[in-house]
Amino acid sequence: MENKNIFALDIGTRKIVGLLMEKNARGFRVMAAEMLEHSTRAMLDGQIHDVESVADTISRIKESLEETLQTKFSSAAVAAAGRALKTACGRAARHRTVLGAMTRDEVLALEIEAVQQAQFQLAQEDTRDQERNLYFCVGYSVVCYWLENQVIGSLVGQVGSEVAVEVIATFLPRVVVDSLLSSLHRAGLQVSSLTLEPIAALSVAISPGMRHLNLALVDIGAGTSDIAVIRDGNIFAYAMVPLGGDELSEVIAGRYLLDFQVAEKVKRSLSESETISATDILGNQVTLQVPDVLKVLEEKVSHIAGQIAENILALNQVAPDAVICVGGGSLTPTLLESLANKLELPANRVGIRTPQAFEGIEYEAPFLNGPQGVTPLGIAFHYFATPPIPFIEIYVNNRETVLWNSGELSVANALLSAGISLTEVYGKPGMGKTIEINGQVKVFRGKVGTPPTIKVNGESASLESLLKEGDQVEFFPGENGESVDIRLSDLVQTRSGHVYVNGELLELIPVVYINGRPCTSDEEIPDRARIEYRALNSLENILIQAGLDEEWLKEREYRFTVDGEAQSIRWSGLEVRVDGKPASPQDLVDFGADINYSLGRLRPRLGEVLRDLEGLELTVQVNGEMVSVKGKGALVKLNGEPAELADELPEGASITLDRSAGSAILSDIFQVVEIKPPLNARLLMKVNGQPAGFTTPICNNCNIELIWES
Repeated sequence: MENKNIFALDIGTRKIVGLLMEKNARGFRVMAAEMLEHSTRAMLDGQIHDVESVADTISRIKESLEETLQTKFSSAAVAAAGRALKTACGRAARHRTVLGAMTRDEVLALEIEAVQQAQFQLAQEDTRDQERNLYFCVGYSVVCYWLENQVIGSLVGQVGSEVAVEVIATFLPRVVVDSLLSSLHRAGLQVSSLTLEPIAALSVAISPGMRHLNLALVDIGAGTSDIAVIRDGNIFAYAMVPLGGDELSEVIAGRYLLDFQVAEKVKRSLSESETISATDILGNQVTLQVPDVLKVLEEKVSHIAGQIAENILALNQVAPDAVICVGGGSLTPTLLESLANKLELPANRVGIRTPQAFEGIEYEAPFLNGPQGVTPLGIAFHYFATPPIPFIEIYVNNRETVLWNSGELSVANALLSAGISLTEVYGKPGMGKTIEINGQVKVFRGKVGTPPTIKVNGESASLESLLKEGDQVEFFPGENGESVDIRLSDLVQTRSGHVYVNGELLELIPVVYINGRPCTSDEEIPDRARIEYRALNSLENILIQAGLDEEWLKEREYRFTVDGEAQSIRWSGLEVRVDGKPASPQDLVDFGADINYSLGRLRPRLGEVLRDLEGLELTVQVNGEMVSVKGKGALVKLNGEPAELADELPEGASITLDRSAGSAILSDIFQVVEIKPPLNARLLMKVNGQPAGFTTPICNNCNIELIWES
């Protein structure tokens, strides 16, 4: 067929119209047209339910026109219902653990993930089915890339850990496309172009000169009412109301007990006469008065008009300048008046558009005269006005998939159209673990996931590889990396040994706690675990296993003041030697080592922190020789109370020294003066020449005499 001719099909809920349109010097001419009604209710609400029946009707129209025109048709221009077009925004973000430069495949995978996210949103909105592959993606474009939360022109070649992309994607319900294409294939036809019914109708019903107005086009068919809204010269929104002329036929059938086909004829005759004769399902002949039938339909007409008006207002936010109605349903009595009332528009702002008003389109078929002829003419006209996007067939994992051939088609396009979830094109990295070991946090990463396996016609390929008609694509997603498996033996030394402690053999046993409980060496460590352990051969661990209380292992710092001056002392009452050499509890020792320890005092005494202070010594003359008595030259007070040098030092103690009030007595000198009493002698004691006893107070620089009398 020459490219100046197009075979167009308007596959509607009640009927199918086929026509051949040619483009000539004067404009456009319909060379032949054929219309057939479905013999059964093969379509409901614009959706094909009986593919074989619809395909049979298409075949009969095709064969009739081929015989009339003496030609053969191999393809056809078609249109999907207005509900077909859906747009949604999607966003995908990823934290990259491998900080290499981003490849085109990785960026493409991120984009596809965003499209899948938009696809999932659409599925969530459809309560009938929430499968991800409900919608057929016909294309997407990138709105913006982000790198480290900053907008960037392209991610390819960039290096960063935080990346994201936002896309706007356009979809058709797969059930609409698949059933439509299947019906055409069964009739021996390929798709030369696919558009949307409201776009097709709009292409002829609203000329470019009218598109500066804010208009709503409503294509009221048998099963659906498709809506397109124009503003500022562009179509900016679509909607579909699943109501049409069939709703009215069903009301008539139910009210008067008529077969649906009979009720359909009654509905079409409402504007032709005042009375209508019909036969009900019981064979009774009935005569229906048109005013009575219109009264029966009044509520349903109002409901349909209300739904159309509600969708127009939702899309446009306000009532449009005018509403243009096409489709056979627009002939329903009182429907346009009701729609005008719902939109609060003057009655003359809601009207019908028919092909008779179209300039440059010639046709002879009478069934194209009314508003029902707008869409089939629009499908053919749109083919010439807008270069069609052809379809190609690709096989994905042995399943036939049809794609819009919008240019260079890649494997990614094919996978997306085949309904394959690509959110995990690349295998995820295995789960890592964060473990706290003796207060130190360590991170253990899982293994990196594998890339996808992609083949085209048996040859290795990538997501970006280009496709052509009939290509066979095999796709297997990347496998996730293995999660990290950490055992206690990977973190802590668990081998055993022995040492000698104070001469006794001690077998060393590892003791490790996970989240406060003991564990075994082969136990797997969970994520975010807290491990506490002491090295098996640490001196600290050995002494504890030998029975030493942990209190002795701690070297403490005591802070105190002496006469208001801050001082401190570090204290440990433990003395340890390993193989004869001094050691500390933090040291590691070799297995078989000889360890000896001894315990002193757990806490220091006052005398041990005051022994180096001046003014605490008492100096006296004993038998002409000067001697000193330590700690007796001042009165010691601890936290305001008198204290002895043998008292323990508490943390934060306040010590004061009263050097004017020594606390020595005569007997204290015998700590530093050795006396050897002669036999049968008596000791006489004097202090500063006066007789004295053992409890006589002594002071600094006093003179003491010790005399032995026989």
